[in-house]
Amino acid sequence: MRMQLSPEIVRGFAGYRRFVVVALGIDNQAGGERAAAFLEEQQERVRADRKLEQPREVSRIAAWRQAFQSLGEDADVTPPSIQALVEGIKAGRSIGTHNTAVALLNAISLKYLLPCGGDDLDKVEGNLALRPARGDELFVAFDGNRVERPPKGEIVLADKRKVLCRRWVWKQGVHTTIDAESINVAIDVDVLPVIAEEEGRRAAEELAERIRELAGGEVSVHLLAEGQPAMELPEPARRRQVRKNVYDVLEERGYIEQTTDRTLARELLGQGTTLYEGFDPTKPSLHIGHLMSLVALHHLQEAGNRIIYLNGGGTAQVGDPSEKSQARKVMTLDEIRANSAQIKRQVQAMGLVDFENDWPGRPKAILEDNANWLNMPLLDFAREVTVHFSVNELVKRETFRDRLEREEPLSLFELLYCTLQGFDFLHLFDHYGCRVQLGGNDQWGNITDGVALIKRKRGETAVGVTVPLITRGGLKIGKTGGGEAVWLASEGPSSTSAFDFYQHWVQTADDDVGRMMRLYTFLSLDEIDELTAGDPRVAQRRLAFEVTRIVHGEKAARQAQEEAGQAFAAAEGLPQGVPTVTVTEEQLQAGLLLRQVLKDGGAAPSVGEAKRLLLSGAVQINGHKVDDPLRAVTTDDLLAYGQQRGALVRFGKGKVIVVLLQR
Repeated sequence: MRMQLSPEIVRGFAGYRRFVVVALGIDNQAGGERAAAFLEEQQERVRADRKLEQPREVSRIAAWRQAFQSLGEDADVTPPSIQALVEGIKAGRSIGTHNTAVALLNAISLKYLLPCGGDDLDKVEGNLALRPARGDELFVAFDGNRVERPPKGEIVLADKRKVLCRRWVWKQGVHTTIDAESINVAIDVDVLPVIAEEEGRRAAEELAERIRELAGGEVSVHLLAEGQPAMELPEPARRRQVRKNVYDVLEERGYIEQTTDRTLARELLGQGTTLYEGFDPTKPSLHIGHLMSLVALHHLQEAGNRIIYLNGGGTAQVGDPSEKSQARKVMTLDEIRANSAQIKRQVQAMGLVDFENDWPGRPKAILEDNANWLNMPLLDFAREVTVHFSVNELVKRETFRDRLEREEPLSLFELLYCTLQGFDFLHLFDHYGCRVQLGGNDQWGNITDGVALIKRKRGETAVGVTVPLITRGGLKIGKTGGGEAVWLASEGPSSTSAFDFYQHWVQTADDDVGRMMRLYTFLSLDEIDELTAGDPRVAQRRLAFEVTRIVHGEKAARQAQEEAGQAFAAAEGLPQGVPTVTVTEEQLQAGLLLRQVLKDGGAAPSVGEAKRLLLSGAVQINGHKVDDPLRAVTTDDLLAYGQQRGALVRFGKGKVIVVLLQR
C-alpha cells in the first residue's frame, strides 16, 4: 500500500509536512483507561488555558484557516478539525474515548494543537493519497446518514474507492474509521510551516511511543514532504478480515443518497429483512429512473432480503406532488388499472425482481397493490392516520411552500398523498414485518413520514433509504413538467425502441459513464475502472450493450449494437453513407426549420409531408423527440464529433440524417 501527497499539495503549500504513524498488530482494546485519562488531561488543559478562548486567533490554528481560505474554503463554515475540537471543549463538550488509538490521537492533537486523523488500514482499498477530488467519489461523515460527493478539485484524503477525509483536515469519514477491533492503523499528524519540523516530529514520536506502550504492536514514524511526497507503508504480519455486506455494495456503487439511520439500515439489510419500494402506475411503462431502483432491488434480493414491489394503484389516484411545480392530471381508474397490468408484466418479464423462486436464504419477492387497503372508510383513515400529520409542517415543505408563494392552487387532495404513503409503510410493517422503505430522493419527506408514523403508532423503529435521482435540465426523467423520458417498454404509447434505448446510453457524457455503469450494470467495479480508463467510446458502447441486455434481452441488445455499428462506423462518430445536410452559421442564425432539413435529407417529399412527420412524433434530434413543426435547428443542437460539429436527426426505423456544420 502506497501513501502520497499530490503535486498540487506539494506545489501549493511549501513547507507542509505530514508525519504518518503506522501501528501494526496492535491491541486496540488494551490500555483504554490510561488512554482515556491522558485524553481527559489534555481536555482539562484546554479548558483552563485562557489563551485558547479565541481558538481561531491562535497562530497554529490561524495558519490552517489561512490555508483553507487559500483553497477557496470558508474556514468559519468548514473549520479545521483542531479548531472544531478546541471550540467544542471550550463550549463544554467532551471528546469520547472510543478506543485506545483514537483517544491517543485526539489527545496528541490537543496537546500540540495539530490536526490528526486516523484510518484502519484493513478497510483501505488500494493506495492512499492526499489529492484533489475527482468529483465522482463518495464520502459519508462519521456518524453521518447522508452520502456526500466532494466537488472536483476539493483537497481530500482518498483511496481507490472513496474519500476518507474531506477538505484536507476538516471532516473524517466513516468508511475507514478506527474501531476497537482495528489492529493495523495509520495516523496522520499534519504540520504547516508555522510549527518547526522538529516539534511536529516530537508530536508524532510521542504518539507512537504511547501507542507502543498501551496497545503494543510494531509502530513506526514516517514523513511525507516536498522532497519525499510518497512512501510504501510497512506490510502488516496479519490482516483483519473486514467483510462488506449488501449495504456497503450499494453505497459503494452509488445507490445510496441518504438514510434515516445508516447504522440500522446497514445492519438490517446486511442480515436480511423485508423492504419495499412503491411505483405509481402513472404511465403504461416504467422508465430508466425506475430501472436504477429495480437493479438495486436485485442486489438486495440476491443478498437475502425479501422484496415487496408495491404497485401504487391507490396512490396513483391522487398523484405524488413531491417536487412538482404544478398539480398532476387526475387519472381515471381505468387508466390506472390498465397501466398497472402493463407494468406488472414488464417488471416480471425483466426478471430483476424474482417473484417465483423461494430459495433458502433468498426469499421470493411479493407483488402488492396499495389499492387493496387504501379504499378504507374515510373517517377511519382520518382518525387512525391523518391525526399524526401536521399541516403546519407539511406546508413548510419546499414543494408546497413554493406553490403557495406563487399563489398557485394546492388541493387538499395533494396534501393527502404523504399520509397515504405513510400508511402504506405502516400497513406493510403490520402485515409483513417490513422495516425498510426504499425510494427516490424526492420521496424523502414521504418516507420519513412513514418512519415517524410507525414510531408513533407502534413504538418501533423503521428505516428510510433513498436513491439518487437521474435528472436532465433539473427535471426528473420521465416525470411531469417536461422531463424527457427513456422508457423501458419498446412498443406502445410510452416506449423507446431498443435501438434508441441503446443510443441513449451510447451518448452518455464521458464523465458520467463510470457512474452509469455502477448504477445500471452488474459489471464489477474493477472492470468498470478498466473500461473508463481506456477509450471513452468503447466504454460507452459497453454501457449501452449491458443496459439494453438487462431490459430487452441479449438478442435485442446485439441487434441494436449491430445496427448502431452500421450507422455510426465513422472514426469521428458521425454516420457514413446516410443523407447529409450541410448548413452554415448564417442559415442557423436566420432560422433553419427542421422540416426543411427533413425534406432536404429525403425524409419527406415536401415540407408539408415533413410537417406531418413531425406532428406524428416520429422525429428525434440528438435522441430527443420533436413534434413541433416550427422547431428550428440551432447551434445548440450541433454536438462535437472530433473536428466536426453536427446533429443527428432520426426518423422512422433506424433512419438517420446528419446535419453538418460547414467548416
